[in-house]
Amino acid sequence: MGATSRARTLTHAVTETAYSLEFLERMARILVHSGHSPRQLVREFRGICSALKEPKHRWDPSQLAYFADLPEIIALWHADPQYLDNRGRPIALALRGRGPSLSTLIERVLPGEDPTRVTRSLMRTQGVRRRGRQYVPTDRYFSYPGGSGHVHGLTALLGMLRTVERNVSGSKKFAILERTALNPNFPVSALPAFHRRLKSQAAHVLWGLDGDMRRQEAKNLPGARVRLGVGIFAFEEPVSHPRGGPRSRVRGRQSGRVMRKRGP
Repeated sequence: MGATSRARTLTHAVTETAYSLEFLERMARILVHSGHSPRQLVREFRGICSALKEPKHRWDPSQLAYFADLPEIIALWHADPQYLDNRGRPIALALRGRGPSLSTLIERVLPGEDPTRVTRSLMRTQGVRRRGRQYVPTDRYFSYPGGSGHVHGLTALLGMLRTVERNVSGSKKFAILERTALNPNFPVSALPAFHRRLKSQAAHVLWGLDGDMRRQEAKNLPGARVRLGVGIFAFEEPVSHPRGGPRSRVRGRQSGRVMRKRGP
């Protein structure tokens, strides 16, 4: 193994350790700040890990930013005037060539990456499809399949942990948005329709926020730059079947929407 290969291996190992360590550190600090015993957490985590098998494929942290930034290619394709026709629709792009191309678009988002490799990733995620010798986006959004879906989920989870820790243990002056709408007595039969409405509304909100972030990015403002993300997600607790039928009150108060917030 040459010096370059050894350096890459060492960097990969350090990055992998740093990435998992950040997850564990932030989660531990949040729990301890909320009153949990560090010693008890060590015992519980050791018991959890002892019941798990070693993964068949090791985690590659270098893929985190790569897969997290793939949607930005599609977003730019739908937003930048040079990639739109006179009706505001994305134009078909050749991989390479004079004028606008998929390679130049990829270079803006993932500089230094192989355009052919990125295009294959976009094809696998069904973000783009072939039209003759050119490519077109399938939609403004796409889903992450298989292992890359875990990368997307980890990106969102780490972002949540960073925000929660910042708001729980930091000064209120530096808190950022964290809002939750919770209903403790939602009918299970109404979940599918609710999730369809939420998906539609969230897509509209996120597209507008993404456009705002791109406009700010394009400004020639001095100073440092930071990766900024906004996430919308739903969560469900395990289904319970209390005796006596559906509950009308929760702990002595009328059930209904509960709004919780931290941050400004």
